[in-house]
Amino acid sequence: MRKEILMKILIINGSPYKENSTTLKITRAFMEGLNETAEIVHTIDLEINPCRACYACWVKTNGKCVQNDEAIAVLNKIREADLVIWSIPLYCYSAPSHCKALMDRTVCFNSAEMYLGDDECTHHYGYEDGSKKTVLISSGGLPDVKGNFDGLVFQLKRMFGENTATILCAEAGLFLSPETEPLTLPYLEAAKKAGTEYKATGLISKDTQMILDVPMIPTDMYIANVNATFSAMKEKN
Repeated sequence: MRKEILMKILIINGSPYKENSTTLKITRAFMEGLNETAEIVHTIDLEINPCRACYACWVKTNGKCVQNDEAIAVLNKIREADLVIWSIPLYCYSAPSHCKALMDRTVCFNSAEMYLGDDECTHHYGYEDGSKKTVLISSGGLPDVKGNFDGLVFQLKRMFGENTATILCAEAGLFLSPETEPLTLPYLEAAKKAGTEYKATGLISKDTQMILDVPMIPTDMYIANVNATFSAMKEKN
């Protein structure tokens, strides 16, 4: 009987709420579909220096960062992983600063040498070729996906390839109340299905991607609910 080869999966959790992260809830649904185990790194717990743009990793050390901090161990884990899942809440249309610092440090995975791609944009040789399987799962408190996650998606795809799979959930606030479970549970089921599909094909199907990308409630309704919630919070203070 052929023995199944387990994947070595690393989840980088960029939420300061750690295990209570809404984004991580979606990530766990995806993992359930993968039917695999994973190591989770919480970036909020790590002392990570910003990238210094010293270029030592490009010209001196063959891709090894010369800084001596807790990012080094995570960078090594990324190298060793078969699949890296970035579980990142959307903060100011990007990643939380402690996670963004780690993202910037992944510049060591690509080389200084550039080339002009078929898209007429410059690219670097390295993980940008898609050789490191990568998934981005992100959520934010916004009414829809369009235009809100572009910066985060752009950076991950430029660092780890255009084939980086994405699950982008704009209406993260809906996961905070049991009353909205009729909306959020089907979304989590779709995230689980995405995991099953990704394990089988390395892709999320168009049908499942459409479910994940479409708002759970109408935009105007979400905006009204959010505005009312924050108005009530202001009155209490």
